[in-house]
Amino acid sequence: MMINIHGLVRSSSLEFGRDADTGGQTRYVVDLAVNLSESESVSSIDLVTRQIKDKVVSPVYGEKIETINEKSRIVRLPCGGNKYLHKEKLWGNLEEFTDNLIAFIRSQDRIPDVVHGHYADGGYVALQIAETFGIPFVFTAHSLGRNKLAFLTSNGWSEKKADSAFNIRTRIDVEEEILERADMVIASTNYEKEDLYGQYSNRSKPYYKIIPPGIMLDTFFPYYYYEVPGNNITEEAKQAHIRLQNELRRFHFETEKPLIVTLCRPDARKNIDVLIDVYGKDKELQAMANLAIFAGIRDDIAEMEEGEQQVLTDILLAMDKYDLYGKMAIPKYHDATSDVPELYRITALKGGVFVSASYLETFGLTFIEASASGLPFVATNKGGPVDIEKNCRSGVLVDIANPESISEAIKKIITDHALWSELSQNGTNRTREVYTWGQHCRTYLSALETLPFGGNREADRPGKDGKIVGNRINRMKNLLIVDIDDTLLGDDEATGRVRQFIEANRDTLGFGVATGRDIDSTKDVLSAYGFDDVDILITSVGTEIYYGPQLRQDRGWQSHIRSKWKLDQVRRALAELPFLSLQETPEAQRDYKVSYILDSSADPRERIPLIHNALTISKLSYTLVYSHGFYIDILPARASKGKAVSYLSGKWQISRSHIVAAGNSGNDRDMLTGSVRGVVVSNYEKELEALKKNKSVYFSKAPYGDGVLEGMKYWLGREDYE
Repeated sequence: MMINIHGLVRSSSLEFGRDADTGGQTRYVVDLAVNLSESESVSSIDLVTRQIKDKVVSPVYGEKIETINEKSRIVRLPCGGNKYLHKEKLWGNLEEFTDNLIAFIRSQDRIPDVVHGHYADGGYVALQIAETFGIPFVFTAHSLGRNKLAFLTSNGWSEKKADSAFNIRTRIDVEEEILERADMVIASTNYEKEDLYGQYSNRSKPYYKIIPPGIMLDTFFPYYYYEVPGNNITEEAKQAHIRLQNELRRFHFETEKPLIVTLCRPDARKNIDVLIDVYGKDKELQAMANLAIFAGIRDDIAEMEEGEQQVLTDILLAMDKYDLYGKMAIPKYHDATSDVPELYRITALKGGVFVSASYLETFGLTFIEASASGLPFVATNKGGPVDIEKNCRSGVLVDIANPESISEAIKKIITDHALWSELSQNGTNRTREVYTWGQHCRTYLSALETLPFGGNREADRPGKDGKIVGNRINRMKNLLIVDIDDTLLGDDEATGRVRQFIEANRDTLGFGVATGRDIDSTKDVLSAYGFDDVDILITSVGTEIYYGPQLRQDRGWQSHIRSKWKLDQVRRALAELPFLSLQETPEAQRDYKVSYILDSSADPRERIPLIHNALTISKLSYTLVYSHGFYIDILPARASKGKAVSYLSGKWQISRSHIVAAGNSGNDRDMLTGSVRGVVVSNYEKELEALKKNKSVYFSKAPYGDGVLEGMKYWLGREDYE
């Protein structure tokens, strides 16, 4: 399973360059899925991305399942609404994506053998999936936050501005966590491993594998195929060839000149302005060659993102500044699938050169594509191009900080025909030895075989989070959720009988608690009574969920209930009510729970409406829980014990008819109703009296633990558990 959340992902006609989120990473993951599916050792591949239902993009991005081929498919899941959003705006919705992916996996016939996260957002989700289901976690960054932050600050940005625009601090923190916990990190070059990952505190923790990406050699065939008879060139390629030639003729007065071409997103880091400055200031270079800038795809610049808008505006201003009309092309559109290979070949047929003025390239897939097509390149002497030049000898590396070196390299290549031919031939030959998808996939699959627990997916995974949550829940036939105080506890002998019942039926029965206690108190009291292997812990009146003996917190639930929650405003709104006092024990107050004691002289029927009124006047969203005659808990609108149970049912695809919930007080009320099977023990509080009219709630004749067992047998049948 591969996870690539952002951008526009589809099986064909990729909108490469449409925006900053749909670049080389998008093409890489689709090509990887296609090529891995050709291996006999791969049975199936799911490429998971975000579902988008927005009229500004193709309807295909709204399809939940899109088949790539017989063994691979694209799976799209909701995350952050229907609108197309850039990746920086998705960070707050990744828990939703994780929960939806867990539910999807639970609905399938099998659990993935490995999960591979792409970019920090995909890596974050992949980490949760790996630890939920006990499978190896592989990560590819594509770009890294610390490197981007360094670039921004070097260009005058403050860290605060960078964080506001790009959530850069969250991204870096996630990348640190990924490095700490990933089973394998894939890098494209040694530079990426040593210099870029080397900036992280956890740089030494993962196992790294350097695997250069492959390219579709059939697509990037050499330019001379057009000059040598007998080569089968598709009609689509021929049409793209003519289309691009006609497009360039719209801009260039002297079309026979060699062509200097650059192809990239409209991103400030690509330094397109540097290349235009080099060309604009060098009259000799202008006389030698034309310039073509393919900077993404655009309709109306005024409607584009601020950063892209600025880059494109600067390009047009520079074109006007140097009066490059008739010499410089800047087409609005190109097709990433059909036009890009032809662009390389047209440039090669003209004896031109591919140039990038970016100061740093993490890898540089376009240099390999150009080389495979027989087109020499000029690139930075920092980062990925160093490895490419070493492997292919198909380009010239320069110091981008020295503009004259760029100009000199371009002129040398296009005027020295022997050098041009040598670089061109090296590129077409050596890319086919080093940068093939076949080699990439063989190395990739071989590396996967070295990962831990490759042959034992159901085993517990030591060194991570103890018991594997997903595997455990997969084995559950039914789930029992019990309130602790005065339900599970209250009669020690009855508590012991509940424990014995759970242990005897553990193969098919899941066991959880739902309590007003905080997690530390919950853990201590359960341990004291011998409950050391609880599957699910709903604590703090339903505002927190934990799993297993290692108490792994459900981040998705925290993200879900966070919506519209204003803790400080709740406290201010209720501070003036004289009949309320904050509970003084530290564990009573949590990030998503404000707990009060109602004055013993106050009539709840009169006072609770006043609490609602105070919160409503302040325009606050909340849930109020009243229990035991004097406890008042104010929670987020989405939180409570019952809402937590409903969330678990949806996330883990557990039918509510297979969930038994038992309690005794008002804070259990919504947990006991709905489609779950409710059990009220006989020592219940009067707040639950009204539930006797509810057919989905069973009132036990026995109190405490014995009442729980009585309710279990009533709902599920003794024969299932004897």
